[in-house]
Amino acid sequence: MITEQEQEQKLNEIASELFDYADEIKIIKDLFDAFPVRHDIASPYLNFRDALFHFKKMCNAFNDKNEYGFIQQCSCVEEHLNRGLKDFAIHICNNYYIRIIHKILNFKKEKGNKDIISKLRKIYHNMKNLVVEIRHTGQTLQHFDNRKNLWLSKMVNIIQAFNNLKREHPSLEQLYNQFSRETI
Repeated sequence: MITEQEQEQKLNEIASELFDYADEIKIIKDLFDAFPVRHDIASPYLNFRDALFHFKKMCNAFNDKNEYGFIQQCSCVEEHLNRGLKDFAIHICNNYYIRIIHKILNFKKEKGNKDIISKLRKIYHNMKNLVVEIRHTGQTLQHFDNRKNLWLSKMVNIIQAFNNLKREHPSLEQLYNQFSRETI
């Protein structure tokens, strides 16, 4: 049994998580908007909309003193917050960066600088490991909490390492631009 005070506290926590979600989506959207070719993905926005819908139903359940409905809607909110952010991150990593870096590695394999290839391969494997980590946290349905979301900062750092490597080596930037148009 959940007391009214515990339900009020949970409503406040969920409201805070909704704002945290918006902040985190902004980080990923900035990464997404930096792509040389424009395309869209709806999942984070649709999941946010759905989370808001369930939050409203959660508030109604609280007002109606419907404990079961309250718990059910709380779970739905957290599921949508987790799914939207993770779907977006996996899409960016798996369907964009990993594919492009793989193409660059194949192109550079025979005539590229071994140091650059080694650094690029490390970024590639870090990105693949990150996708596994994101998927794993999705399978365990961990509670949405941006203060415990370690994979987002890892994602930003890996992409930054890739961007830094491209800046240091203009040939990588050229290949990235070429392959990014083919990937999308």
